[in-house]
Amino acid sequence: MNDNVILQVRKDLCLGCGLCAESCPQQAISLQSGQAKIARNKCNHCGLCLNVCPQGAIVELLPVSGRDLQDTVNGLKDRAEGIIARIEKLTGQIRA
Repeated sequence: MNDNVILQVRKDLCLGCGLCAESCPQQAISLQSGQAKIARNKCNHCGLCLNVCPQGAIVELLPVSGRDLQDTVNGLKDRAEGIIARIEKLTGQIRA
């Protein structure tokens, strides 16, 4: 698993069954107030908890910089504008 990936517990899905905590070789997961909690400083991103959670409550997050996100949005915007322009050109040709 990529070291840039962060594992996070979705509190809306976690049942607090403890299977993830039992499977973690680093003991990076504990149950607090009936919910799994991952200690990021202990987690080695092995992904075992992802496989044992029956609810799929542990998810992988890949942090993205604001600049990378803005570049992606701008690229999608440019592509969408190009597609719209082609559609408008085609519909103009059909009407003519």
